[in-house]
Amino acid sequence: MTPVSSVSTLSRRVPMSVRMAALALLGGLTYGAAMTGPASAASNDWRAGCDYKAAPQGYGDSIRYNNCMHQSDCQRMANAAGTTMYSAGCFGVAPDAPAAPITQRPSR
Repeated sequence: MTPVSSVSTLSRRVPMSVRMAALALLGGLTYGAAMTGPASAASNDWRAGCDYKAAPQGYGDSIRYNNCMHQSDCQRMANAAGTTMYSAGCFGVAPDAPAAPITQRPSR
């Protein structure tokens, strides 16, 4: 079998710096083609992942179920208080709708 390097004169005509530049260009183009666009933002609605009809029986599902129930409790407390909750294990849970400002009736 005859090696290609003894038959082809291309490798002897192209300087090493040009070959390295071509390899770097090929690598850059390959890396650029492999990059994907920015991901779309995830939804902030926690209810989308918590649509359980009954308590799950699996260990992993029961952990997720407990987290959903805790988030539901935090949401109810935030709605009742009318402000963002930072207590009772609820960190940054905002109420669904802001509380209406308390207005006083003008005195007569």
